[in-house]
Amino acid sequence: MITLDVCMPRLFAEGVTELDVQFDLAVGSLTALVGPSGSGKTTLLRLLAGLEKPSRGCIEINGVRWLDTARRINLPPQQRSIGYVFQDTALFPNMTVRENIQFAAPAGHPELVDQLIQETGLATFIGQKPSALSGGQRQRVALARALVRRPTVLLLDEPFAALDPDSGGQLRQLLLKLHQSWGTTTLLVSHHETDVQVLADRVIRLTQGRIQSDRVNERTDVSITAASEPIRHIYFDETSQEWVVQTDTLLLRSTNSAWGKLQVNDSIRIATS
Repeated sequence: MITLDVCMPRLFAEGVTELDVQFDLAVGSLTALVGPSGSGKTTLLRLLAGLEKPSRGCIEINGVRWLDTARRINLPPQQRSIGYVFQDTALFPNMTVRENIQFAAPAGHPELVDQLIQETGLATFIGQKPSALSGGQRQRVALARALVRRPTVLLLDEPFAALDPDSGGQLRQLLLKLHQSWGTTTLLVSHHETDVQVLADRVIRLTQGRIQSDRVNERTDVSITAASEPIRHIYFDETSQEWVVQTDTLLLRSTNSAWGKLQVNDSIRIATS
């Protein structure tokens, strides 16, 4: 269980008031933080990550206190089990794809780097630097770098905002698959209804630093349609009972029996239904 109870002065559109938020997150959940610009969404991510400190508050992760202002506990960011994906990716421009992911990897676990390169469909680009990649490819690198630490909490700040619809759809599919297979508790900031409907199982709406609503969300299914990228490899995984499709940039899985009709060199794209 993740428990957050924080309070701090903040400048909002209507003037200075307090950001005052309390919520619990179930382990393995994917929660969307929504609301108007300036309502405190990104600030909450920064507080969880230890990049800002509230005037009063407590953050407890699976029984471990990351923050307790009353007891003067405030773990620095490097001691918090956090993966953070920013809107602008924040990749090191002088490092290759592999080097960017390797930089965040825990010592003695090179297999995690290789595993995430395969799962994010980046094997073709491991020697490329960020300037040579598309926006969607850079976000996949940022996601792999965030997950390679095996974080308890994954924080996503508008990861799809700068992507075109096709790239955004592909990244949503990938993110949902990785969230489930890597078992993270994920907190997503987004202004886009599609992100929320496809990804979130809970939606918290903030207004002026307060929770306006908190509801369970029924995810919209993700569908597959013809277009975009040629299939390079397809097979049925007997263990997971899923069809596995690999393109030049993606590794996709689905229990949809219709995928059994796909063949190598067929073109596909991911879109929300």
